[in-house]
Amino acid sequence: MQHTYEIIDDEEFDPEDDLRPEYDFAALREADRARGIEYRRMFVRLEPDVAAVFPDAEAVNAALRELIAARGIQAEQRP
Repeated sequence: MQHTYEIIDDEEFDPEDDLRPEYDFAALREADRARGIEYRRMFVRLEPDVAAVFPDAEAVNAALRELIAARGIQAEQRP
């Protein structure tokens, strides 16, 4: 199955743009919670020169985990 996507600039983003009813992500999250799955994701915008170094999100996460381990940083407990 081929997917299409469009990358938009910040100026083109419309927070008032509603999703179609079939894209009910809140219902998906509720279904996941019912199965005991919790997702905590944070999205961070990488500068183009930094993003060019990483082929995908897994590579970014691996590099950050290595940095965390090297510095001996402990994760903060979130409620």
